[in-house]
Amino acid sequence: MSDAAKLQEICRSILQAFSGSFRDKEIVAGFYPYVGLTHTIRRRGASWVLRISDHCSQAPRVVLESIVILLASKVLRRKPPSEALQVYECFRRDQEVEDRVQARRRLRGRKHIVDAPGRYHSPDEIYRELNRDYFNGQVEVRKLGWGARKSWNRLGHYDPTQNTITISPVLDSPRVPRSAVSYLVYHEMLHTVFDEAATRMGKRCHTPEFHRAERAFPHYAAVRRFLDRFCATRGRGGLNAV
Repeated sequence: MSDAAKLQEICRSILQAFSGSFRDKEIVAGFYPYVGLTHTIRRRGASWVLRISDHCSQAPRVVLESIVILLASKVLRRKPPSEALQVYECFRRDQEVEDRVQARRRLRGRKHIVDAPGRYHSPDEIYRELNRDYFNGQVEVRKLGWGARKSWNRLGHYDPTQNTITISPVLDSPRVPRSAVSYLVYHEMLHTVFDEAATRMGKRCHTPEFHRAERAFPHYAAVRRFLDRFCATRGRGGLNAV
C-alpha cells in the first residue's frame, strides 16, 4: 500500500469510528508539503478534506492515527485524548523530525521584512529602546521590521528559525499610539526569552511565565483593549488614544 493510500485508509477508519459527524461522508486525505508540522481538516460540501504535513509521510501508523484524532477533536471542539497528545508530542520532538523541519524552514521559510522606518513608527527604534529598558540589551534578532503584507489577524510574529520579528504594517498608522507598537514588539521579544514555550500540534503556546512577563508591560490592559478595538474596526475612526 502506498503512503497516500495508507493515509486515506487511516483517516477514513479513525474519523468514522470517532464520531457520527464523519459517517457516510467522503473522506479525502493526502500529504502536503507544508514548511512545518502543519495539519488541517476542512469541511468541503459533503466531504471532509485532510492535509497532513509530508514530514509525517514515513511516520508510524500510531502517529498518523493520533494526528487524525487531534484534528477531529479540534473541529468538534472536544478535549483531545491525552494518549494521542503524548504520541504526537513524542514524534514532534524527535531530533530527526526537528532537523527535517528546520532544514525546510531555512530553505523556504525566508521572511519578507521591510526594515526601513515606517511613516509613523520605527520598529527598529522601538526594539532598541525596549532592549535597553527591559532586556538589559541581551535580546538579539537577525532582522526586525514591517511585514510585506497587511495582516489584521496576526499583528506580530517571531520566527525562531530565522530569528526575525515581523510587525504588521497596519500598525504604521496615525491612529495607532506608539505604546501599541511597543507592546507588539515587546511581546515578540519575549518569545526570544521563552523559546522553550509549550506547544500544541506543533504551534507555540504562551506559558504562565510568558504571560506574567507580558503583563509587566506598562498599561498592558489598556493597550490590549486598544488593539482589540483597532482590529475590530479595521482602524476606522476614534481610536487615537490608549
